[in-house]
Amino acid sequence: MWSLFAIWVVFVHHILAHIQMSNPYPIRSPLDPENGDNRDYSYTNPLSASGSDFPCKGYQSDPFRPTATYAAGGQYQLSLQGSATHGGGSCQLSLSYDTGKTFTVIKSIEGGCPLTSTYEFTIPSDAPLGKALFVWTWFNKIGNREMYMNCAQVIIEQGPANKFSPRKEQHARQMVSYSSRPSIFIANVHGPGECVTIAGDEVKFPEPGPDVEGSVTGVGYTCSVVANPPQLLYGDLSTPTSTYVTSIQSTILGLSSMSTSCSTNGAIICGATGQTWSVCNDGTVTSMGSVAAGTSCKDGVIS
Repeated sequence: MWSLFAIWVVFVHHILAHIQMSNPYPIRSPLDPENGDNRDYSYTNPLSASGSDFPCKGYQSDPFRPTATYAAGGQYQLSLQGSATHGGGSCQLSLSYDTGKTFTVIKSIEGGCPLTSTYEFTIPSDAPLGKALFVWTWFNKIGNREMYMNCAQVIIEQGPANKFSPRKEQHARQMVSYSSRPSIFIANVHGPGECVTIAGDEVKFPEPGPDVEGSVTGVGYTCSVVANPPQLLYGDLSTPTSTYVTSIQSTILGLSSMSTSCSTNGAIICGATGQTWSVCNDGTVTSMGSVAAGTSCKDGVIS
């Protein structure tokens, strides 16, 4: 019979071996001392490849109990715990105000994530106030093609006008309105576009937003349809909506006259109207759908 110490060692190894968000505590985190018996001891597992537990491992509608309060415009630190970093990868931080139907990117980390245990981030100064989900997503470099997603319940409050320096407020990321920021990238869970990451590569996000840390070469993923229409309402990922199918058809028709080959890997190719875009993926033009609301694509730049 195992001793209590042996059982404890196995338990600690299980929850620390892989990576999970430790600050703020995500919903049902086994690390959160306030969770009582409502803990998921398999929290470090990736999302199901079927998409059945997207988003937030299926916990996005749990009774609201915030584990952090952030001020709009404030700078904070994300903490991660665990050792199985799978060679790094790329991560995004985002906010959701509609219980996980849409996610707005506030920071993208391209390459080397999560090789360090902490990352700095800024809550956009014009982020909506109130209850929100703060979300960390990760696409690993080495191992199975997976998507990791931890969601914490937080409160965004008004920040004092004099707390943050004007110079920081004038930074490019603060000049992009919250409503113009992109939706998160989704792959490996049978989501929109049926995107799959490439083993051994790190993802270069198609729409990283204005706050980007790091850089990678190449694309790091392939999509069989159209990837990530901005702010799509994600419900059952296994059943595409008629609106989404119509969007795919319209986009394909709009790009039908474009060349299907390209030379600069990772380059952005704008549609004729400026409202659609594609990316050069190993010599092939891959349609990425519409640009985010309030933005346009011109001369290879989405702004």
